[in-house]
Amino acid sequence: MHRFPPAADLNFLIGKELGQVCLDPHSVQLHFLNGGGIQIEYEFDHVAGAEHSSRYDCTAHKGPPLLLHRLIARTIESLDVAPLQLSLIFDDGQRLILHSMEGPFECGHIRLSDNPSEMIVY
Repeated sequence: MHRFPPAADLNFLIGKELGQVCLDPHSVQLHFLNGGGIQIEYEFDHVAGAEHSSRYDCTAHKGPPLLLHRLIARTIESLDVAPLQLSLIFDDGQRLILHSMEGPFECGHIRLSDNPSEMIVY
C-alpha cells in the first residue's frame, strides 16, 4: 500500500529486542520487549545464514515451517530501507526483509509504542 519511510524515520527500531512472535491466519506479529512492534500482512523473507533462507506470505497454515523463534531475544542492530523493502538486521546476523507494494491494500504496520495512534502503515 505504501512505501517505507526513509531510514532516519525508522531508526527508533535500532536497539529494539524482540520479545514475542505471534501467528494468525493472515499475519505475523513481532512484539518488542519495551513496547511497539510490527504486524506483517504481506511477504517477508527470513535469512538466518547460509543454512536457512525462506520467503513467507503470511499464510503460515499453508506455507513452509516458520523458524522465527530464532529471533526471540535478539536485538535489531541495523536496518536497510528501500522504497518497497525494509531489512531488519539482528545482532547475530539474521535478517527479516519486509516487502511492501503499491496498491489499495496495506502490507502491515510498525507501532512506535503500545499507543495505537503511533503507527507507520506500509
